[in-house]
Amino acid sequence: MTAQGLNFLSLSYFCGFAGTFAFLVVLEGGTASTASGRWRHIARNIGLFALVLIVTDGVVLTWLMGVPFRLTQSDGVLTSLALPAVAQFALGFLLLDVFDYGVHRLTHRVRWLWLIHAVHHSDTRLDATTGTRFHPAEVTIQMVLKTGLLLTLGIPLWVEGARAVFENPANLLLHANVAFPPWVERRLSWLLVTPAMHRIHHSPDMAENNSNFGVILSIWDRIFGTYQSPQTARPQSVGLRKLQDDRWQTLVGMLMTPVRARGLGSL
Repeated sequence: MTAQGLNFLSLSYFCGFAGTFAFLVVLEGGTASTASGRWRHIARNIGLFALVLIVTDGVVLTWLMGVPFRLTQSDGVLTSLALPAVAQFALGFLLLDVFDYGVHRLTHRVRWLWLIHAVHHSDTRLDATTGTRFHPAEVTIQMVLKTGLLLTLGIPLWVEGARAVFENPANLLLHANVAFPPWVERRLSWLLVTPAMHRIHHSPDMAENNSNFGVILSIWDRIFGTYQSPQTARPQSVGLRKLQDDRWQTLVGMLMTPVRARGLGSL
């Protein structure tokens, strides 16, 4: 990819995320009676996101791993095939999407990973900012593994950046307090994860919580038997039953959840 292409990719990445975030926050709205609680909730989740930017993007990926300076690096298993950029993106997109599905499913199976991922699931009100509510440790682990996978395969790192142009706005939309018309949900969910489909995943009921792990494509849930239709499961509440109190919702509470929640058993 050329320098101009990388500049365009960076612009698309930041504008897509910021634009979608601003649009959804305005669209979700709220009443005067809920305004203070809503903005406190937004501030807390954005505060956690800011720490992710500092720790994961700033310290680990940029300073320690030099990812921004290695975006076109391609020296791995598939390098000898000399795949064109379109093929690299298509292959990388599919591999990263099934990788995200697998890691997401693993975070629900392995106890110490679940305690970290529980920070995301402990949100008691879904909105666009829930899509930014991840513990820095979780994002760091995932991004280091992704970077290692791409470098090993010889797929340039810009592919992950290009995929994020689609993934980040989609992630905000999946958690936003908005709803698609039923006919749109039906037509999209055969291929893509939709808001109604993902809301099931945030149910406090573990049978529903352990389903619909897909990030962009819903096909992995169908292939591996973890798909649950929005028509058969409509959770009335979200979050984790043992992490409802406000002390789990503060910035410090979210950061300390993996440690403080160890003795709570099933969350």
